[in-house]
Amino acid sequence: MSRRVFVRAVGAWTPMRPQGASWRESLPLLLAGETAVREVTHFDTAGFPSRVAAWIGDDAVAAACDRRAALTTRALEEIEAEVELAALAGPKLGVFLGAESGRASPAAILRLAHAAAPAGTFDHAAFVAHAAAAAGAAAAVAARSVSPAAVASALAARLGALGPVHTVSLACASGASAIVSAVRQLRAGACDAAIAGGVGADVDPFMLVGFGKLGALSGSGLSRPFDRARDGFVVGEGAALVLLTTEPPDGDEVFEISGVGASLDGFHLTAPHPQGDGAERAMRAALRESGRSQVDYVQAHGTSTALNDAAECAALARVFEQPVQPGRPLVSSIKGAVGHWIAGAGAIGFLCAVEALRGNVLPTAGLTHPDDTCPGQHVMGAGRTGLALQSALCNAFAFGGANASLLVERR
Repeated sequence: MSRRVFVRAVGAWTPMRPQGASWRESLPLLLAGETAVREVTHFDTAGFPSRVAAWIGDDAVAAACDRRAALTTRALEEIEAEVELAALAGPKLGVFLGAESGRASPAAILRLAHAAAPAGTFDHAAFVAHAAAAAGAAAAVAARSVSPAAVASALAARLGALGPVHTVSLACASGASAIVSAVRQLRAGACDAAIAGGVGADVDPFMLVGFGKLGALSGSGLSRPFDRARDGFVVGEGAALVLLTTEPPDGDEVFEISGVGASLDGFHLTAPHPQGDGAERAMRAALRESGRSQVDYVQAHGTSTALNDAAECAALARVFEQPVQPGRPLVSSIKGAVGHWIAGAGAIGFLCAVEALRGNVLPTAGLTHPDDTCPGQHVMGAGRTGLALQSALCNAFAFGGANASLLVERR
């Protein structure tokens, strides 16, 4: 019989304040319907398809050799303030992280480039002689920040985690898929505790140009999932982590991940299945594992793109076509407030699902006029507090067709 998996603690580092904010600091701002989207000023955006993002201006983060590692460390610190993680170190502690290729700071890249070509053309002898001094952390830029696996490995080393260490790189489904992997390994007995989640550090020229070419970015500079005027997403950044254990935490707040689901559309590299076929299968798999047919709340993937929102809502309508309770499930998407974190998106979404079980349902910031193709009990304006919800579902769907769903319940 597989073991049960519980949420012990959560932590995040979000753009809800210009210099970054913990999950605890972010919550009142998110509940008020505020947004972190603002003009990008840390590099020149003239001529770019979008000049706004939900980004973090922390000088320490900006100077870090690997921005992903800096953001993830901030999120981990919030968990460390609550739980003595040293007591969990060893072979039974695992790390599961959704991450993509590294994002070194522009300054670090420039230092490395100068060391490689001090006279304007590449000079290997000069590079060897001057890289360490001229580029500072050049070796780290080249060896660590490029690898998707670097952040999970660094986290494991920091924690003394000698159990399974998994890096999941499935674009926008990475963070949620990492939590799915952690749950399955915990159930199987590969570890007794795990740090799981995701990080996105994609507010850079390369990503803005790439997403712009795909036509995925909002031309209006607004992230408004499910709105009839939605016109694309806004890139965001941040990290979100959870501590999962097979032992329930002490106290009144006991949250169990009772169902997980994963699927593949197999339809198109960037477009979702028009009817949300893979999304439906992922949600139904999570429901089937939990033994539920309904939930109280859905933290939707909700990217604010026309195709993705419509496909997800079509799938939600089929899965929850006969609500047991009027007005359920409530639906919202955190991307209206913090933008799209790509590899970290599903992880911050999962924190929202857990928060809903604490009685606080965060709204979809920017949503004012729900599209007819996106029916549902949308939470708009300010969040709702003091609710008594028992179950919440978190969705994450990705380029390439990867889908992940997580169902968490209050016990």
